[in-house]
Amino acid sequence: MSADFTHFNLPDTLSWAGLRAGHGAPLLFIHGSLCDARYWRAQVTEFAQHGRDAIAPSLRAYFPDKVLPALSWEQDVEDLMQLIGALPGKVDVVAHSRGGLLAAHLALRMPEKLGKLVLVEPAGRLEGEDSEALRLDKAFRDELAGQLRAGITEAAVAEFVDSVSRAGSWRYSPASFRRMALDNAHTLPSQLTTDLLPHYQPADLAALGLPILLIQGQRSPERFHQTVAALAAHLPNARVVQVDGASHAVNLAHPRRFNDIVRAFLDGTA
Repeated sequence: MSADFTHFNLPDTLSWAGLRAGHGAPLLFIHGSLCDARYWRAQVTEFAQHGRDAIAPSLRAYFPDKVLPALSWEQDVEDLMQLIGALPGKVDVVAHSRGGLLAAHLALRMPEKLGKLVLVEPAGRLEGEDSEALRLDKAFRDELAGQLRAGITEAAVAEFVDSVSRAGSWRYSPASFRRMALDNAHTLPSQLTTDLLPHYQPADLAALGLPILLIQGQRSPERFHQTVAALAAHLPNARVVQVDGASHAVNLAHPRRFNDIVRAFLDGTA
């Protein structure tokens, strides 16, 4: 068990490895691909100091526990529903990338338990998106899966990270991020081949009335900007904030700016 993590247990729910600090209304952080609870360290520390029970679990296929043998977005949603159900009152959620898609499905399945939702460049595509884009995405996935089968793990992880951020991101990432991503490299094969994320349905999005903040990085790949714009067009109570100079890992590159944006939204001062 890494010294970075603790286990927290809630009545009638799973034991989670993750980060948790503070007291007050619960604030749940959901990480994305190749990450774990450590991704949210700066946010857990900050929001715990501002009157929140800040909770960042490592999803159960991820480091350090690796309870599940492969990724399953549906299983992740069920696990998180159990966690949220054990927390008191309404739960605000901040979620990144693949975690953003999970958060959207949590909002659809248990809207009475969620307060406000922050989606940071959520993964997934809108139903009816251009088939050529999907074909190119499959070709890329197949290429990376081939590298992983050949044991070329770090190169595959680096290519994946660069693809969701920008060229050179892996090379210039801090050692702590590279270590975290390599700790979770075992999740990449199932993500590329079996854990195919569902498309967002316009009718489902239109039914989500809770306040939603969509955050994007200025330098992120265009497909994330397209997804954010598509979601904003269908969600009835959403707005978009762009963080200048940031790419996909917005909260890592600009933690102070990110935290200020999220806190203002949650506090109702922005």
